[in-house]
Amino acid sequence: MEENHFLNEFRKPTPTDAVLAKHYYPMLCELAKQQKLTTFKEFVNAAKERFPNVEEVQNAIPVSTGRRFEFIRTYTKKYNLPDLSAWVTNQSGLNSTQYLADFNPEAEREATQTIDWDDYAGEWNDFIGTLQKATIKVKRRKESEAIAIMATHALALRQKIEASIPNPKKLQYSKLVQPFRAPILEGLMEGKDVEDVFDDVIFDMTRSRSAQE
Repeated sequence: MEENHFLNEFRKPTPTDAVLAKHYYPMLCELAKQQKLTTFKEFVNAAKERFPNVEEVQNAIPVSTGRRFEFIRTYTKKYNLPDLSAWVTNQSGLNSTQYLADFNPEAEREATQTIDWDDYAGEWNDFIGTLQKATIKVKRRKESEAIAIMATHALALRQKIEASIPNPKKLQYSKLVQPFRAPILEGLMEGKDVEDVFDDVIFDMTRSRSAQE
């Protein structure tokens, strides 16, 4: 099972990953304390309302949030703590099939309630400091630049992209790739290499599905 791409060194953390982990962690702790389930969409919207001046939070989208939670899982795994992200579900109130392959969400949620998360404030601050130092250096792009890069790369790889995405409903290409547009654009604006962005997003959305709206 591949419960954490970053633990397995499949991806290198970016500054955006570190910023989102820093801001999402206390929100997840609050959900555990309140014993409150929420959806990815509700969680992202709540974060945007809570941190209006944090660019990375304002540009975040629900579909990639499960992958962002992997950094928090890196921390909880290190200290043998339960998974806080079990409190965040898809729109139907369920955890993804891939999440269920690695975790029992009900058991994780119950276990999070037995932890005084304030006792781990020092460990969390140390972890975030280490995480920030480990990030790869990238330069954020403007949306217009990211759109142009996405269009050029997608055009050159159209046949490969079509072959990579399951299409049982025989959708037209424009409809087939529409769900991938937002996370690809997010990654490009973050500053990632275009090939890495396309590879990561297509992998996440066609295989791992670690984040669902």
